[in-house]
Amino acid sequence: MIIGYFSSTFPYSVSNPKYFCGGSSLATHSLVNEISKSDVDVKVFTTSADSGDHLDRDGRMEIYRYATKIKLLTSPISLGLFHKPLEHDVDLVHVSFDMPPGPFAAHRYARKKNLPLILTYHGDWDHDYGSFVRKIGVSINERFVSNLLSYADLIISPSRIYSENSKYLSKYLDKIKVIPNGIDLDEFQLNYSQSQCREKLNLPPECKIILFFGYLSLYKGPDILLGAFREVLKNQPDTILLFAGNGNMEDELKKLTRQWNIQDNVIFAGFVEKEKRSLYYGAADIFCLPSTRSTECYPLVILEAMASGVPVMASDIGGIPDIIENNVNGLLVPPDDAEKLEDNLNLMLQNPKIGAKFSKNALEGIKKYSWKNIATETLKLYESLMENR
Repeated sequence: MIIGYFSSTFPYSVSNPKYFCGGSSLATHSLVNEISKSDVDVKVFTTSADSGDHLDRDGRMEIYRYATKIKLLTSPISLGLFHKPLEHDVDLVHVSFDMPPGPFAAHRYARKKNLPLILTYHGDWDHDYGSFVRKIGVSINERFVSNLLSYADLIISPSRIYSENSKYLSKYLDKIKVIPNGIDLDEFQLNYSQSQCREKLNLPPECKIILFFGYLSLYKGPDILLGAFREVLKNQPDTILLFAGNGNMEDELKKLTRQWNIQDNVIFAGFVEKEKRSLYYGAADIFCLPSTRSTECYPLVILEAMASGVPVMASDIGGIPDIIENNVNGLLVPPDDAEKLEDNLNLMLQNPKIGAKFSKNALEGIKKYSWKNIATETLKLYESLMENR
């Protein structure tokens, strides 16, 4: 069996800060790596970081990267992705619904080749925020997504809760299979202590660190966190807020830290290479993801923090409650509520036993998220679909 994967971006073996790969691309990369270890041949069709076509080979996996000529926001657009994969034959097409052009190209390929299509859905797009260009893109997407979901033979959703409340997925519950996102558990099992992680990252050794890991964009709520942290400092002056990641809100957030005179307690680490991600989790006392949009489907960073043994606090929104059982393996907080966020941050900072309980329970349940388990479940879907086609 040959599986053709379409992905708008696909990580290189060496991280490239100018080639942004979001959570869905990272998830696709991990799944494909695990699938390629089985008795399956894999072809990945994606974009290139430059204006040339490239072919990378890794065991049973071939990665076809097609030249990027233009870029829309963080999305590289490759016209080659729409027609050059037709030169290759596969038995089944799998695509993650994400930024263009991947989903569009996969849909076209499957129709042209009359092949079964599996779609992994990572979340609705929200047209209520962002630039004019983004809003136009979302409007175009809304006309397309229903056609794509209708055409797909099977839809994989990481979250049942999210599926039932999604503007789009709720219409297709009969062909949805719930398979959560996964993580590489070994990657986050460090042999370093918290102090050693901080030393390697040149972080202050004697303080509490609240970690935000992700793209600095409005829907992730970094501004909400910063506002809450400003108040936390009044009771917890020896606390650091660490933003790991870059994004379109970075300059605004830095401006606010100066305006509020808290810049000495806020660190902007910028883009973090994959090889260093686990060190940032290992250095933290609390991981916080105060997402503000219901489009937040199944954040990988929450799983990574749990696997690292870091107590997690996140918004009670989207598919996050499928990961966090409130007051058991983490803490859920209302979205867009800086005051509640402040109260709960103070609670966890002042009561480390609460965080220790969350970490213990999270580590006990994290094994089900291994990519080996996720790949096994996905392969069963492939085989079933091919048998019943």
